[in-house]
Amino acid sequence: MILIPAYKNILFFAAAIVAGWIAAFAMPPVSFWPCMFIGLSALYYLFSKTNSMAGAFGVGFFFALGYFVTGLWWIGNALLVEGNDFAWVWPISVIGLPTLLGLFTGTYLAIARKTADPKTASGFLAFAFFLTFSEWARGHAFTGFPWNLYGYVWADYLPMAQATHFIGAYGLTFVSILWASLGGYLYLSNHTRRDKVIAALVAAVSIGLVYAGGSYRLNNTPATFDKNVALVVVQPNILQDMKWDPVAIQDNFRKIISLSKDAALGIPPPREVMIVWPETAISPSVYTIDENMDSIRNMLAGYQSSNAYLVTGILRKFQTENGETAFGNSVVVLNERLSALDVYDKTHLVPFGEFIPFQNLIPLKPVAAFKGFKRGSGAKTIKHAGLPAFSPLVCYEVIFPDDVTSKKQAKPELLVNVTNDGWYGKSAGPYQHFAQTRLRAIEEGIPLVRSANTGISGIIDPLGRILEKADIFQEASLISPLPQPIKTNAAYIRTLLQYFLPVIALILMVGLILRKKL
Repeated sequence: MILIPAYKNILFFAAAIVAGWIAAFAMPPVSFWPCMFIGLSALYYLFSKTNSMAGAFGVGFFFALGYFVTGLWWIGNALLVEGNDFAWVWPISVIGLPTLLGLFTGTYLAIARKTADPKTASGFLAFAFFLTFSEWARGHAFTGFPWNLYGYVWADYLPMAQATHFIGAYGLTFVSILWASLGGYLYLSNHTRRDKVIAALVAAVSIGLVYAGGSYRLNNTPATFDKNVALVVVQPNILQDMKWDPVAIQDNFRKIISLSKDAALGIPPPREVMIVWPETAISPSVYTIDENMDSIRNMLAGYQSSNAYLVTGILRKFQTENGETAFGNSVVVLNERLSALDVYDKTHLVPFGEFIPFQNLIPLKPVAAFKGFKRGSGAKTIKHAGLPAFSPLVCYEVIFPDDVTSKKQAKPELLVNVTNDGWYGKSAGPYQHFAQTRLRAIEEGIPLVRSANTGISGIIDPLGRILEKADIFQEASLISPLPQPIKTNAAYIRTLLQYFLPVIALILMVGLILRKKL
């Protein structure tokens, strides 16, 4: 008799894992959005069958485990690159991050279960709101990791994705949860068949209106260009196991130079040219050789009819004010004389990859010996005569909603993302990364250029339309006139959702606890 409940619990939580596994296929590269509707409706059904906060936590945790292991397994590929001494950590990396992320989902579904009965309208709203807040929390807690937010189910459906500009990624996540979990709620609720049909029709009409509005926006907002400025985006396609090989470093550098020179032949005579190289395209072993600096100078001079500027990722080695040697994962702007016009240091560093949390408290010698990168001071607008004002973003900094431009400086005209997805090979990772990059362009209403060492590079207009693209393992130089940002801006709505969500969560939590039924 004792074994029966245990057996049922195992099946129950296994069903939650399967629901999360199904929902993950709504994300790129599969992008089959009905999977999110199946997964979240199943989650709501299982959530409603719990009768305690502990049970709701378990359902949320195991759903998230299935969702994130399926969607993020590729992160472990970074440990399998040839020559990496930490391949043995692969199983921990594949299961460890999803486990941590699952704590957010489980915690806030436990709170939702406490606040209201899932069979009531207030319970349904509590589920949607607190699941959204769990997404906001994981996107902000510690260093934050807002990867594969539920709203990104529409990343490859541009008409639907246009809503991101008005309500932001978290707003789109909220309405997507409402739509996707409605089936589970209607199945359980005691409403009449007529009311259920009306509710389903309202949801369908609202989805149709969002789609129609997005289509109208796309059809009536043509891309515009400043033809006096040309963009050149280089993807050298250097495999990760060769990128830092001492024997191959010089050949890698020559490849980037060659691709940049070839692009000069296809540039009509605009007034200015911005050439974008990927993350850490230049390392100390490159910029300390005079011959290499001469190669960059000659390459820039090859754009004879223009003033050419190089915006490149750089592994920067420098001395701190204390005289200590430090490193920065940075972006530098160079002119034709190789004067460094500006430097940006990456702010959102990758835990355990680019810095060690609580390093002084961790006694492990292999870990403590790594000093990590110096953290930057936040988003920044770089503006110099001859260049459009732009916000530099290194690698996954581009995934953070409403945190890709400076709040203290003038709004930029361009987002520049330098990255290296070579760590992850031919996996879902580069496709997901690129999709989220497109959503930042839509959200901000600002065009974006993305240069990947290898991965997916592209030039994207402010509505997320791809103007030029290089796919994974493709060597390319992309050329385009400078797209212009859109004139309208709905940032105030996104700001409200971004910064007042915790306040609303607290108010709603207290209110629903005091009145479990509305």
